[in-house]
Amino acid sequence: MLDLGEPVGHEQGWHRPALVVSSDEWNRHASTLTVIPLTRTRHGFPSRVEIEPSAENGLDATSYARCEDTRSVSDRRLVHMLGHVDDLVMNQVGRVLRTVLEL
Repeated sequence: MLDLGEPVGHEQGWHRPALVVSSDEWNRHASTLTVIPLTRTRHGFPSRVEIEPSAENGLDATSYARCEDTRSVSDRRLVHMLGHVDDLVMNQVGRVLRTVLEL
């Protein structure tokens, strides 16, 4: 869960779940994390990855990783950890990020 503050334009803001995509190794030494904000709004955009709620991820509703909104944030924006997504979700996110970022 992150506190993204007041949004500007179409940014995601306020307190919301987010998926940390920077590596654990990076996160241990850096003061910034790379994250993807989640939303409950389904738009069917190819840049979104659906995440079903589970005991492991701590979500209470179907959510969508907004890969088009990937950003770096200060670790001070972390409110608390909800849980972890499975490898299938991370692989889907990786594929979408490669497309969005043309990697």
